[in-house]
Amino acid sequence: MFSERMMSYAIELSKKADYKRISPNPFVGAVVCDENQQIIGEGFHQSHGGPHAEVHAIRQALNHRTDLTNCILFVTLEPCSHHGKTPPCTDLILESGIKKVFIGSYDPNPLVSGKKYLEENGVEVNEILLPEAQELNKVFFTNHIKNRPFIQLKSAITLDGKIADRYGDSKWISNAESRKIVHQRFRANTDAILTTYKTIIQDDATMNIRLDHEDEKELNVVCIDRKLELLQNQHLSVFYKRTDSVIYLVSDKEMNEESIQMPNVEILYIPFDNEGLMDLKTFGEVLLKKGICHLLVESGSTFATTLLKNHWLDELVVFIAPKILPDVQANSLFQSLDAMSISEAKKLNLKNVERINDDVLLTYSLS
Repeated sequence: MFSERMMSYAIELSKKADYKRISPNPFVGAVVCDENQQIIGEGFHQSHGGPHAEVHAIRQALNHRTDLTNCILFVTLEPCSHHGKTPPCTDLILESGIKKVFIGSYDPNPLVSGKKYLEENGVEVNEILLPEAQELNKVFFTNHIKNRPFIQLKSAITLDGKIADRYGDSKWISNAESRKIVHQRFRANTDAILTTYKTIIQDDATMNIRLDHEDEKELNVVCIDRKLELLQNQHLSVFYKRTDSVIYLVSDKEMNEESIQMPNVEILYIPFDNEGLMDLKTFGEVLLKKGICHLLVESGSTFATTLLKNHWLDELVVFIAPKILPDVQANSLFQSLDAMSISEAKKLNLKNVERINDDVLLTYSLS
């Protein structure tokens, strides 16, 4: 069907954007078609603070003709109706004369209300709510609906679910190609790695981005370190020279910022309860204010289990290697969740299966 094809094309346009350039804004694509179902304008949101997708598409269409009354606008996300860094897209739509709009998903931001505003001003608004449009902006939707970053847990496991042997050694469970994908696809497209001080110390991890034939790239790190243990281990690889990234240490320990004799290290003061669990609500809000909208979790089973128990995981990406480690004292991906029967088991939604040489990459959502 024509309208579905145009919306799918708009979705593909939106994917041309670079997440790091548009964040915290969403991916959006737009297409303007004339009465003969020919595309006369198209565009996508390219940078935070820059013109929205609708602006690019409508401006291009106006270069072909001055009257867009009989044209249709297809846009992957409900047009904005409020003043932000740019004027409302709904105003431009009305000024252009377009009388029919198709949207691929609703904006969760209560300030938007674009559909309602357009309909009140005589524009017919139709819905083509495709799952692809929702998936496209899973980070943006999570930020607005849950008021916290999108949380993606990455792990490599043996066929029987082990992430390390009894001594904590995990090098290497997955193959070299899988490890390359971690850097190319996952680390390169997140705002920060979320981990714990134990993981950094045990692995002497750099937590940066390493790609073939390229210089190593910096990446923000958010480290749960209640007692600020890392500051006592300043020789660790994670403290490489940083120019545009930060190590955020999450703690409830009072400390004079001036006493931290390390550049690009910042303390995030978050309350912890008597059981040692930090205030996740405050934590999420603080991270969003820092511009951290997407977190990639790389940690041991204790922290991963805490996130799962508290419904703080949105997506699970697991590299399964063709290895078996039947030692009962080896480390599993998750510890006890108090689930004693199959009926109590945590249910996941399989999103994608991918073969990487002899490894298998599984992607699950937890919504």
